Order: sequence, then structure tokens, then C-alpha cells
Amino acid sequence: MRKAGIRLVGVAGAVVLLLGVLTVAAGAAPGGMSRFTVAIGGLSVSSRTNWVRLGTYSFTAGGQVTESHFHWSQRERVVRTSTGVRAANCVARDCVVRTANGYEASSQPDHLSGTYTVTGTTLRITWTGNGWEQWQVSQPISGKLAKLTYQGSSFGATHGFGYGSNAAWTARASMAQVAAFDHTKLKHDYHLWKTNAGTPYLDEGSGNPFWVLGWDPCASSRCLGARTTGTEYYLSTANTTSTDRRDTMWHWRTSLADGRGETCYTGNSHVKPMLQIIDSDGGFHGWVAVEASLNQTVPDQGTSADDIGVFEISEFG
Repeated sequence: MRKAGIRLVGVAGAVVLLLGVLTVAAGAAPGGMSRFTVAIGGLSVSSRTNWVRLGTYSFTAGGQVTESHFHWSQRERVVRTSTGVRAANCVARDCVVRTANGYEASSQPDHLSGTYTVTGTTLRITWTGNGWEQWQVSQPISGKLAKLTYQGSSFGATHGFGYGSNAAWTARASMAQVAAFDHTKLKHDYHLWKTNAGTPYLDEGSGNPFWVLGWDPCASSRCLGARTTGTEYYLSTANTTSTDRRDTMWHWRTSLADGRGETCYTGNSHVKPMLQIIDSDGGFHGWVAVEASLNQTVPDQGTSADDIGVFEISEFG
């Protein structure tokens, strides 16, 4: 059954579907969809070089695929950076939203290209010089939205999430539309590398609703704020000018900022780059995302103060 979502005016795409059943031949776009937002990562409790990447996959009917992504790894100790988007006049504290280093850039810095096949419901991508990855393809909204369920890779990825449609890359829900969306529909499915007293573990789970149910529009049309007991939340675009699918979530404990005499926390806050899930009619259905909260303020803890992983907040988790 088709689920309702926010509709964006003027966004449409061609879809190839036979009798409402997923019927894909090798070389045809996965689920008949050409543009996918994808979060993928390599996470292991025995590693302290875990990595994540967040990007866009573009498929052609001729069996070619190109990819552009942002990448974060425990190998590179990067700091949080400013989006330039100020959260003024909303329920959260008046702060400029921060994100994972580099996500505020004008475009994705890393690119891959390769070929793919779809056999039944199995998508296999072979990246030129970079190995292969494999997904199962399904259709949560028949003819409008395809879902990728991660199966495996040759390059160390362990978890991933992906959704695709034929909507243009410039199709996105505005922050006002995101605020108006029924957030009780959204499920949170996550795989996050963390430590407990220095011992690594994977924090994993799935369920709904997502813990932030009410977002308050800020003075800027690019920002929303929220507050739960003891925590400030922010959701904004990646920078002040982008018109693509990028959003970012930033949150931190109020007591940590107060303990440093700060209004806006400059310590190890949670930074979560996100890409919107948009169907072929322009409907908004959540995000695929990564956490890239690398330790920047507690030198003696090193990677033990990192939180890194992949997750989705969607109707279909």
C-alpha cells in the first residue's frame, strides 16, 4: 500500500514497472529508479579505524553507475565545522549549527564509477578499482520508491542503507515541510560504534517513533530546533546556499555546555550528516545518514571518545 508523504510541486520522473511487480533485468536501473541516497560504513568492535560515507548513486539503463560521497574515518581526526546556519528564535538555544568536517562544502569531494547488474532482486555494483558491493532491492512504494537492503562488499563495508527514485537531485523537502511531517511515522534503525569505559561495542537497534517528535522552525528557513530533557537538537541544511538533499543533525547535552560556561557547546557534540529520502512524486519519507562524531576535545581518550556509524530515520526502516 502506498504511504502518504509530503509532495513537492513540479517534481516527477519516468518509471518502468510491469503490473506493479518488481521486474528488473540485468542492466536495468534498480527497481526502475535512477537516483539513490546511500549511507554505508565499515564498523567492527575489534577496529579503531572504522569509517562511514554518505553519498548519491546515479544509475543509467545501460549498466553504468556513478557515485559522489563524503567520507569520515577514525584514521583522520577532524573537528566539527560550522554550517553558517543560525538557529535563532526557536526552542533550542541560539547557536550556529555545526556538522561533520567537510559536509558544509559546496559539493561531494570523492567520486567512484563502475558497472552494475540486477539479477532478480539482487543489485551488484562493481566499482572501477574499488571492489564490489551487493544489495537487495525492494519497493516500499510501488513504482515510486526503491529500497536497498545491504548484503555485503569486498572492501570492508558491514552496514548500509539506501533509497532511490527518479526525482531530480534538487528535489527536497523544505525545513517547514519537514517540521509539518508526522514524525511518529519515522523509525530509527542504527548501527553505531561506541565505547563503554574504553571498551568498544556496537550500539544497534530499530524501532519507532524517532525520539524527536516536535521540531520548531527557526528564524532561518534552513533550520529547525528541538529540546528534550537536557538536550538541545538542531536540524539544518548543510550550509547557507545548498539546494540539494543534504541536511545535518546536531545535538548535545545542555549540562556539558553549562559546565564549560558556554551557551553553544564546543566540545564533543553529536554531528550527523543526512540525505533526504524523496520518492518520484517528490514525497519526503525521512533520511539515510551517518554519525561522524570524532573526538576533538579529550586528547587522553583518543578514539575512545568517538561515536561513528550509519543509520536511517524513515517510514520504511
